[in-house]
Amino acid sequence: MKQNYNKKHIAVDLDDVVLDFVGGLRTAVKTEYDVDIPEGDINKWDLHPFLDPVIGGDWWEWLRSRDWLWPNFPAMPGAIGNLAKLRHDGYYLECVTSKPKWAEFATWKWLGKWRPPFQRVTIVHHELKADVTDAYIMIDDKPENLDGFIKSGRHGILYGRTHNADRIEYHRVDNWADAYYRVKELTEGATENG
Repeated sequence: MKQNYNKKHIAVDLDDVVLDFVGGLRTAVKTEYDVDIPEGDINKWDLHPFLDPVIGGDWWEWLRSRDWLWPNFPAMPGAIGNLAKLRHDGYYLECVTSKPKWAEFATWKWLGKWRPPFQRVTIVHHELKADVTDAYIMIDDKPENLDGFIKSGRHGILYGRTHNADRIEYHRVDNWADAYYRVKELTEGATENG
């Protein structure tokens, strides 16, 4: 039996959707090593092949040893304002983000700094995002996170980044103004059967 989801409940990923992880990482590497990493070079989450030689070791451990960096990364252009517009329009906004346990505090620190208008924050480690929320729509940059939403009769909006440029089978947006309008289209234009 198909579940009736609240069409105004929207789940939103944090990194590379609301928080500019790639931009922050590129800036940190430039500042510390004076190496420019073109955004297009970061085309997947396995950054070891090209970041490890730049920093002289495991990039993930490097980031962990600089755990103050992540909370200081910038917001994605338009994210905070368009989330505020959605909340004003009556949407229930839930941040659903995947973090290693050592970086959970970075989520809280970043949220405290930028104050996006989320009404709920869910941090997962290895769980599927579709299994931890009953949101009607998920906005995420990882197609794998959207698959569970789509399979369960909900919607996934792929936030376009260089690491997912080849994925065109989803509702794709490349900025927050487009994300705002896509949410409105999917919810206000949605029928009883989804």
